[in-house]
Amino acid sequence: MPPGTPTDHSPRDGFGSPLDATDVLVLADRIFRWADVRGWAGPDPYDGLTGPLGRLAVHRVLRQVVLQAVKRSRIDLRPVLGIRPLRTATAAGTAASACARLSTSPVWRERALRLGRSAADEQLSGRYSGLWRYEFDVQTRWAYYPASVPNLVATTFCADGCLDTGTLGDEAVRSLARGLLEHLHNGEFFTYTPASDVLVHNANLMGAALAARLARTGALPGELVDSLVEAARGAVEVSLDGQRPDGSWPYGRPPRLGWVDGFHTGYVLLRLEQAGTLLDVDVRRPLERGAEHYLRHLFDGPLPRYFADGRSRRDPNNDATAVRMAAWAVHHGFARADFPRAVLAAVVNRYPGLGAGTRAGSSSRNRPLWESPRWSAAPFLDALTALHAVLPGGRHPTSPVAAQPTTAAS
Repeated sequence: MPPGTPTDHSPRDGFGSPLDATDVLVLADRIFRWADVRGWAGPDPYDGLTGPLGRLAVHRVLRQVVLQAVKRSRIDLRPVLGIRPLRTATAAGTAASACARLSTSPVWRERALRLGRSAADEQLSGRYSGLWRYEFDVQTRWAYYPASVPNLVATTFCADGCLDTGTLGDEAVRSLARGLLEHLHNGEFFTYTPASDVLVHNANLMGAALAARLARTGALPGELVDSLVEAARGAVEVSLDGQRPDGSWPYGRPPRLGWVDGFHTGYVLLRLEQAGTLLDVDVRRPLERGAEHYLRHLFDGPLPRYFADGRSRRDPNNDATAVRMAAWAVHHGFARADFPRAVLAAVVNRYPGLGAGTRAGSSSRNRPLWESPRWSAAPFLDALTALHAVLPGGRHPTSPVAAQPTTAAS
């Protein structure tokens, strides 16, 4: 089957198929309203350590057990464990960028500015001035980072949301640029956290794209601009060297991080393109190879796969990124024009607030995951506004600087 070819087993959504730009805009408005009425607060896949039991888990294994138990449980353990709804700056930043694509509308412009200001208010001061953090401790298979320290993913999505909405002043931009280089760059590549020495490709390219973008703001002294550009170019080369012969990127450099999944691959492709454009580096061939692998191995027809060539595993962030990437693929001629609408029809039924009788999570399994502002509503809003821009009747941004790729990540 050629890449980007929909098949006839995709489920239908309540709007019929094919969807047009107006239908997609209606979906975007509904999911925005669903999240906004809740103050963009809700569960998060990584909130397991915010409750009393999580705070008692001082060993790596215990932290991972608690976090994964909360994340994967068939029933919601949060009320029992005293885990409260979270409002994250990352969700606000992601949603701000999504709304900014529609800012020719006064309603969407107001939404974008409100969320951008919210993300800007969470910019760190003190030791890690200029950066952003998650509001929860995280224990993964490769690292632990507490809520007290920044990370590159939160910083990128928040920074993009603020830059897209013009809600950062010049001094805040300078603080961000200095913090990015001082705390999240190790001289070779951009690191996930200040203490990490592990190469994670999507984070490295997020850092490269953000550094390249900051260098273009006009708010920085020449010496700082030169340092940002040098760091960004070097980081891009590191990840280009990490592309495999089949066109894929592993999650990270160490062997234990060798898996390939959908949403991180999407982040790599989007950020590589952004960085290449801003740095005037020719990345066309790596993008073509990466896109071909992504479309062939991370979709089953229009249904996204979580891992390359794996069974379909429904995840709101992965599904949202698949819609976002299908729109991107059509815009660049990598997929047929009807492919993103088929992907949207295949995944839309589980997102909250999108039609009569549609509940968050069409099955009871892991419903809080689908009600997460950071992991579900914000990235899906981002995907919908990106899709709207490439459909007939929509508008695709013409400026490579304005067209920022955004999807909430872990």
